[in-house]
Amino acid sequence: MKKFDIEFKKEKPLYIELYEYIKEAIINKDLKPNEKLPSKRVLSTYLSISINTVILAYNLLLDEELIESIPKKGYFVTKYSITLDNDNTYQPLKKNTSNILYDFSTKNIDATIFPYYTFNKICKNVIYQNNILTKSNNFGNLDLRNTIASYLYESKSIRVNPENIIIGSGIEYLLTIIIHLLDIKTIGIENPGYDKIYKILSNNNKNIILCDLDDEGVILKDNLDAIYITPQNQFPTGIKMSMKRKLQIANTFHNENYIIEDDFDSEFKYLSNKSISLFELNKENTILLSTYSRTIFPSLRISYMILPDKVLEKYKERYSFYSTTVSTLDQLILNEFIISGAYSRHLNKTKALYKQKRELIINLLKPYDYIEIDTQNSYLSLIINIKNFNHELFKSLAKKELIDISLMEDFYMDNKKDDRIIIGYSAISLDKISDGISKLIQIINKSKFA
Repeated sequence: MKKFDIEFKKEKPLYIELYEYIKEAIINKDLKPNEKLPSKRVLSTYLSISINTVILAYNLLLDEELIESIPKKGYFVTKYSITLDNDNTYQPLKKNTSNILYDFSTKNIDATIFPYYTFNKICKNVIYQNNILTKSNNFGNLDLRNTIASYLYESKSIRVNPENIIIGSGIEYLLTIIIHLLDIKTIGIENPGYDKIYKILSNNNKNIILCDLDDEGVILKDNLDAIYITPQNQFPTGIKMSMKRKLQIANTFHNENYIIEDDFDSEFKYLSNKSISLFELNKENTILLSTYSRTIFPSLRISYMILPDKVLEKYKERYSFYSTTVSTLDQLILNEFIISGAYSRHLNKTKALYKQKRELIINLLKPYDYIEIDTQNSYLSLIINIKNFNHELFKSLAKKELIDISLMEDFYMDNKKDDRIIIGYSAISLDKISDGISKLIQIINKSKFA
């Protein structure tokens, strides 16, 4: 009976402690397969506990088939040899805390200007005034789809039937669906461009054709089944596609060939508020993608795609039974954020601040005649070119000084060399820009004259 000398800690119900003790003994082979256990009455007397406690513990062991009951003989350890990892220790995941001092990247936003009070108020109102427990329409919340259609017409002159709008949890998810919907093998993408798109297409075994850029936008190649482009603000060059190039592309894709138009950062254009989209030029063969991650905050995983009628029919056939990947609550909050005017106010405030940042960076760089600044082709960054520049040394020094910044060559899928520096200003706070640019100049000088 020494095998059952248990010291009850009384931190849990006694029957749980007894169950866990016997279970561990079985797993550790202290109790062997086919070994007989004490009867309920004998064990209760030995441990000075109630017989009901033993019964409950034995029942749990029976449920897990760790022991078996043989009529008129008693309880036995199961004949199966059970080996489990009995190491209860674990290492909790550590938070990925950033030690970046100056964030000149293009992937983040400035959290200091987000309207937290307004957003919190909207969240509370939605929770109290809406039935948030109801599942959304498979294609997305109907009110939000109507609101998006209205907003697109008012702000971008894009006319779309709300039925053609599909809500999803991110561009990556929606692009994967698009790939499965379209019968395409060869797809062109911009180079340089968003490398995540390249990876998604590669994972889906598509033949990828890299398309170069010129001052008018992407240079179209022959024999493409589809093309993925960011014509409003090309990432990462910021080139705005010319109307001539848009018409060329719009007139090229027909029948079962498609344009996938990513509306990337079109809200932050400086030269004009409205620009004709490829979707408007070729509605039958253009799929429009857009996201709220850049204009609101990255963790808001709400994006949408607008499908041509013939593609929408395929979607209904293959995906109508899928549940929407965005929670009802998030969709209701976003809808209220837009229709209340808070979204437009936030955009206007954001654009004003980004313009202020942009002008400050330009003024700080102007005194250095060896720095060429591209002030035309930009979206939420400035592209600069340095003569006689050691880019590898620059990368090393920037990392050492805790500066997050990219070179244009980081976005080429064919490893092309391009020493131009991309100074993003969407993430860095206004009060850090002067110090950050000063540190950047020091690093450039060390890299230039090394």
